[in-house]
Amino acid sequence: MQKSTKEMEQRKEINLDSVLESLRPYGRYNLLNFVLLLFPVLLSSFYECGFIFEAQEQTYRCKVFGCDGRYNDTSWVDYAIPKNKERDRPDSCKRYVPLNVTEFQCTPEQFSNETMPCDAYVYEQSQSLVEEFNLGCQEWKRALVGTVHNSGMFAAMLVTGAISDRFGRRVAVGMAATASFIFGIARAFAPGYLSYLTLHFLEAGFGGGLYPSAYVFAVELVGLKQRVIVSAMCNMTFVVGVVLIAMLAWFVNNWRTYILILYSPAIIVGIYVWFMNESARWLLSKGKKDQAIRTLKRAAKINNLDPRNLELDALSDPLLKSDNQTVDKKSQFSKAIRSSIIWKRLLICSFLWLTCSLVYYGLSINSVSLSGNKYVSFMLVVLVEIPAYIVVVIVLDKYGRKKTMITTYLTCAATSLLFAFLPRSDWWSIPLYLIGKWSVTLTYSSVYIYVSEVFPTNMRQTLISVCSTAGRIGSLIAPLTPLLSVYHRSMPTVIFGGMCFLSSLLVIMLPETRNMRLPDTIEEAEELSRMKSKTDTS
Repeated sequence: MQKSTKEMEQRKEINLDSVLESLRPYGRYNLLNFVLLLFPVLLSSFYECGFIFEAQEQTYRCKVFGCDGRYNDTSWVDYAIPKNKERDRPDSCKRYVPLNVTEFQCTPEQFSNETMPCDAYVYEQSQSLVEEFNLGCQEWKRALVGTVHNSGMFAAMLVTGAISDRFGRRVAVGMAATASFIFGIARAFAPGYLSYLTLHFLEAGFGGGLYPSAYVFAVELVGLKQRVIVSAMCNMTFVVGVVLIAMLAWFVNNWRTYILILYSPAIIVGIYVWFMNESARWLLSKGKKDQAIRTLKRAAKINNLDPRNLELDALSDPLLKSDNQTVDKKSQFSKAIRSSIIWKRLLICSFLWLTCSLVYYGLSINSVSLSGNKYVSFMLVVLVEIPAYIVVVIVLDKYGRKKTMITTYLTCAATSLLFAFLPRSDWWSIPLYLIGKWSVTLTYSSVYIYVSEVFPTNMRQTLISVCSTAGRIGSLIAPLTPLLSVYHRSMPTVIFGGMCFLSSLLVIMLPETRNMRLPDTIEEAEELSRMKSKTDTS
């Protein structure tokens, strides 16, 4: 009996994190998997942000019959179409009423001072979505593309999380990539505006979980010491993808060709992901210990290691209750529903994510352009985020998750509030704004890492998806924040500052996860709130 007890104690000491460390985190097996998973991360940036240039704002004016196409010059525009003083260009939706004359020669005398709505348009850029669907002076229809996209992404979060946690990370990535390919390519051939919107919603709804699925898959490949670096790799890959979108849109004017180029590579992921090994951590969480051991043995062979030295047979099963009894999978969901600790953590993390999303996109939308070229401006605003992701790798492991999030939330709050009340003409207002953007980027990355560490493996992506869904609400609200400037020019940044300050207080109520292995069960996740990190107790 004593021998049996001793064996069980030895067995519990061997966990997946220690095995992953022994497997060499940056060995050939993981490096290959990182490449295979960072590719869908890159593609997810295309699919999450591609609509920005797909349905971008276009310059157009009224078509004046009798004038357009009659003369090589357009000097007649000055007396045929009123000028928009704010934008210093011809008005987009109005033209002067032509006088009833026998012969219309398009001269100044043949136009009155009264205006009328346009009945046809001349678009500056041909082969654009706005021009093809004739959306002139229907700005709400163009903006509706983004709303439909975000609505589809909103629906995708919970569905993808449930699929990932029930059927596996590999299945979730494969289904999302395949759906993106099918509905994305179909959208490129949409015959009309309504069919285009429908396909856009379906593509986002079924394929919108590509990033979180690939992200969770990648994080579960490594132990606790490498999680921050892997997360930073995902974030920087996403940034590179967004820059590539701007470069592609700069050179490809046809919106249908643009979509085909973006979505065609998804089929590659949809094929090769089925040849990848499933996450060993997910397999263990589902009680599939034999499959997990086979996966780890394959990894050991690829890394030129002897599987016998890893003591895989003694690997503890996170759902193992005793030698002959396994916890019912459904009971884990019931425990999560009844756990006040999990509920409190879920609500706080959802609010943190909502704040990050609202402030991040809100600051981007309300920011000042860095150059006259919209593509260059967009790329510069995105590239400024890379330093934040580099800093994340350094500070999260050195100072901990809580201290980092509290500091960055407070920094963003302070800079936002100072910017709101400082004269905009002062030289220091723009640096403050950029520091706020940099801070919320760092916070966003920290929250993404932290949320993946406080929930159990068997429900990790489902609960992450709930938080991500809350974040999607923030991204839906963000485009509306400029409208608040009508009431007071500083109202948007005051709201951003207040949200960040409140979030910094809520972080205090959460547990620290630095140097903690990923919890596999509800009990282990709850235990995080009852213990301090190893660093704090050392």
